[in-house]
Amino acid sequence: MERDFPLDWQLDWQEIVDEAHRRRKERKLSMRRLAAQANVSLPTVLRFEKNQRDIQLSSVLAILNVLGMVAKRVEGALLIKGLPDGTYEVRFAPNAGAGGELENRSAVNRAALEELLTALAASEQAKKSVFAGLERTGVASVAGMHLSRSRILNFWPEQFSRSL
Repeated sequence: MERDFPLDWQLDWQEIVDEAHRRRKERKLSMRRLAAQANVSLPTVLRFEKNQRDIQLSSVLAILNVLGMVAKRVEGALLIKGLPDGTYEVRFAPNAGAGGELENRSAVNRAALEELLTALAASEQAKKSVFAGLERTGVASVAGMHLSRSRILNFWPEQFSRSL
């Protein structure tokens, strides 16, 4: 069953292959070394760099991961504090400590905070826990968040613009 995807979903395969080749050369990795690091066979790397499409997606992702071309998620915790004026401060603290001093993201009211939590893909249970904690103590946290680098930069640009 073939599906039609919007044009902006289509990959420029040749551009991906060219960029991967450029990065391999820049890092002075032989094809054999790349294959070993990606845990794929040398013929797989050869087929990939020759732009042959009979290659498994898992193999492509392994190669691209070694070359730093796969987006990684940052694990951390959301720290939320209710303020006397009814607004909220939301911070993201990565587990690895990247990002330096924590930057505040403000939410002007409960609805805005709920919208922010939804945008950050917090579960319904996490949202309930946040609002219960805020009512009880004025602070809450959501541990185990996995955020993409682009999402982090969207919400906390000053904190992460230099470290990600």
